[in-house]
Amino acid sequence: MSTDTHAAGQVAAEQALSRLHRITSSGELDFEQRVDAILRLGAEHFGLPIAIFSKIDDETYEVQQAIHPEDALKPGMSFELENTYCSHVVKANDVRGFHHVADSEIQTHPCYKNFALEAYLGAPIIADGVRFGTLNFSSTEPTRPFTGQDIELVRLFAAWVGNEIARRRDLRELEVARTELERLATTDPLTGLYNRRYMENCLTKELERAKRYGKSLIIGLLDFDDFKELNDNYGHTTGDAALRLFAKVSSDMMRETDVIARWGDEEFLILMPETGAAGALKYLQRLSDRVRESDFQAEDARVELTMSIGLGIAEADDTLDSLVSRADIAMYEAKQAGRNVTKLQNDR
Repeated sequence: MSTDTHAAGQVAAEQALSRLHRITSSGELDFEQRVDAILRLGAEHFGLPIAIFSKIDDETYEVQQAIHPEDALKPGMSFELENTYCSHVVKANDVRGFHHVADSEIQTHPCYKNFALEAYLGAPIIADGVRFGTLNFSSTEPTRPFTGQDIELVRLFAAWVGNEIARRRDLRELEVARTELERLATTDPLTGLYNRRYMENCLTKELERAKRYGKSLIIGLLDFDDFKELNDNYGHTTGDAALRLFAKVSSDMMRETDVIARWGDEEFLILMPETGAAGALKYLQRLSDRVRESDFQAEDARVELTMSIGLGIAEADDTLDSLVSRADIAMYEAKQAGRNVTKLQNDR
């Protein structure tokens, strides 16, 4: 290679690196746009107009993104790995390049027979130490022999893609973990309903909103009747099943604005914003009836599950404690009245 040719190659490589830096550091491009820009950069720099970002699972090669002069390659297209030049990259686990396939050791390769690709340069994409796929460039025309700079450059392109895949995967896993932590912090593990902590926060906010805008707010406190006897007679597993039954029935019947939480052992609290007393009474009675009419089995016998319910209507000066206290008193009075009763709070 002449000095002038080497110098020109060095300048081109430096320009490609500079463009790569601009692509990968741009805050205006998402991942797919950056990969597309890298494919176009490589196609131009290497003089290979077909550029592919692939995913390889076992023996299947799938196109993720591609550039083709005739738009002949689309995301989702798949091929047998052995029928692609990338099979050589996978076997070597490193960059492979063929500038004139007809005069090379792979002239009988199926890819050459099927697609007549004369030139190929590809690198493995590694994410978190595991092969993801390849980044590769090809042409139906022979090209100049690939230089060490070409090999390092395509390796660098693939390394960035692999690192970005790993980073995005880590971010997704962190988001899943964060969402799960939030769910665990606000959810009762047995029933899947919200827990008391979440309800207290929600009820406090709804009280403030009701006062600010003059909206109505009602809560219902529901407690299973004779729950201790259910546990004593049939075991805590049966008691847990009863709690889960309530959770399912109440979730199925829940209106869009309602919030339901497990408040205590066998107590549940339902927050009903912008609901009148008559509507709340009717709704909670239907809920209680649905639980009672459910086919709940314990030791091959049907057990009727009943609930006592107390309603609390928010007043202008209410706090969380005062509102819940009135609902609790009404619920206690419902139990005293014979159980399976819905009781509205007494006027203050």
